[in-house]
Amino acid sequence: MFLAAAVVATLAECVPMRWISAAPESLDLLDGSPVNCLLLEEEQWAPRLVAEAKKRGLAALAVVREPRQVEKALSLPMAGYALEGDFERKFADAFRTQARKPVAELPQRRGIRLDSSDPVVGTRQGVWPGLEVEHGGPKTSNSAPTGAFWIHTNTGFLRYMTAAAKAVFWMGNRAPEGVTYPASRYAQVIADANAVGARWVIALDAAFRRRLLEREADALAGWKRIMAHVSFYEEHAEWRTWRARGDVAIVQDSGSGALISGNLVDMLAVMNTPVRPVHSRELTAATLEGAEVTVTVDPRAYSPEQRALIAKFAAGGGKVVRGPEGWKMPVVEGDRITFDRKQYRDLEAIWPELHLAVQRKNFGVRLFNVSGALSYLQASPDGRRVVLHLINYTDYEVESITAFVQGKYSRAVLYQPGAAPKELALYETPEGAGVEIDKLGVCGAVVLE
Repeated sequence: MFLAAAVVATLAECVPMRWISAAPESLDLLDGSPVNCLLLEEEQWAPRLVAEAKKRGLAALAVVREPRQVEKALSLPMAGYALEGDFERKFADAFRTQARKPVAELPQRRGIRLDSSDPVVGTRQGVWPGLEVEHGGPKTSNSAPTGAFWIHTNTGFLRYMTAAAKAVFWMGNRAPEGVTYPASRYAQVIADANAVGARWVIALDAAFRRRLLEREADALAGWKRIMAHVSFYEEHAEWRTWRARGDVAIVQDSGSGALISGNLVDMLAVMNTPVRPVHSRELTAATLEGAEVTVTVDPRAYSPEQRALIAKFAAGGGKVVRGPEGWKMPVVEGDRITFDRKQYRDLEAIWPELHLAVQRKNFGVRLFNVSGALSYLQASPDGRRVVLHLINYTDYEVESITAFVQGKYSRAVLYQPGAAPKELALYETPEGAGVEIDKLGVCGAVVLE
């Protein structure tokens, strides 16, 4: 576990949580858990709690939301700070100079500093993952243009951020106010962030916090399940260093839809099509290597050299998807992170061309019987292994999943939270290797080597 004096070196290894009490004894709940970093609100800046956290090897970060809190926050023996909100860069830089301790920034999405040298970047803004139409509303069979269930997810945005930010990314969204969720829903939210290489800043709803502090049996059982899912991804932290694998590359940036949930990456993800987000500034021959389809969201913003690269890609047989003549990505103003109905209809204008380019093809993996689930395919740095992440957003186990993965492999192992690794039988297919998964809970991962 981690000592305050070593926070600078290990902030990227933090497993963060918005803590639930100012009482020092509440930290007993963390015994044996992977959580090692607590975000404390002002009412929790109690000396006894901070001292107890330090004694247990937990890093206590003071959450600063307003300039008036700065003097008080800096006077406390905190391990670091979390600046949550939209602060001017000048203010944030001055605060860092004064603090002389690690600072994690959690702004709105548009305020994320991709040029930051911090080991952690993040945001407080995100959708609440799941299959619901509205917060707390009934489950829906509403579908996307893909014809599949539409899943509220941050994974498209996070796949871009983990590729562009070059740092560990903290997803700081919270449960909607006034709604109580079961542990299974929190497990989905954890997987939604962690499966694509980020970390969710754990934040429980008010009712769950109360029942947990009162040590109610069902709350303790739910807490144990939540921690099992956090532990699952921490036990396989090396996956965060693996690169996205997929033969479809979407070139985008913050000005062309990358910060929006429900963007083109999410639309393809609902089809379980492997996609590689490429930041516009990193559009090179190397980043397009191996791609069969490239989606150029805003080609007018590319340099002459990049436009020549796209032309060469097309001349070499690659498929370039641009959308209809004159089409451009809808622009979302203000603090919104999703498209409105009109903007979504405008986005759909590119879908016929994109769908035609990817339908019924294997761009890394093809999956069957995964309605209500998303996938993410990665390759190890040496290219000898791949991991297929699966996230189930339904409230029931998914059964009889089939995956056809490109390549030749000699071994496949299924990992799931709270379960022993399970060897899977491999068989040859025209597309590479096939595996069958009998049952999937909230999440799991198949490693092929």
